[in-house]
Amino acid sequence: MEQNMSRKKRYLKVIITNDIKFGSYLFSKFINYIMKNGKKQIAQKIFYYSINLITIKLKKNSFFLIKKILLNVQPIFEIKKRKIGGMNYNIPFKINLKRSLMFAMKWIVFNSKKRNENGFKNKLVGELIDSYYNNSLSIKHKENILKISEQNKAYSNFKI
Repeated sequence: MEQNMSRKKRYLKVIITNDIKFGSYLFSKFINYIMKNGKKQIAQKIFYYSINLITIKLKKNSFFLIKKILLNVQPIFEIKKRKIGGMNYNIPFKINLKRSLMFAMKWIVFNSKKRNENGFKNKLVGELIDSYYNNSLSIKHKENILKISEQNKAYSNFKI
């Protein structure tokens, strides 16, 4: 008798350690989203520089600022496309906190690259400050998704 062995690789979940300077899991996740090509020290320098500038400009606690910024950018819904009967529908559904944090961090990093300031550090600072005051590209992205989910609320009963 032969046993059916799965050929699928089993991956271990990577445990993310807290960041060195503040000891925060949230900050280490943000640094990982900034990081390119495995260059974590450069990403840390960029992140800590931007946090220091923000705390100086807004005169508030850095952890409180990042929490508030991420809370402003976090989406409530996610939209997935589904083809039903030859028609494509945008189906909105609620997402959990971890996934919404992921979207918020990705949008902030992505939209800061589009900005006009010189250097990524300054672009990130500008995007974070604008997100704090609710007028950044990331906030507009969130509002677009909210608008689409309101329009397609009737399709929310479809399974994905």
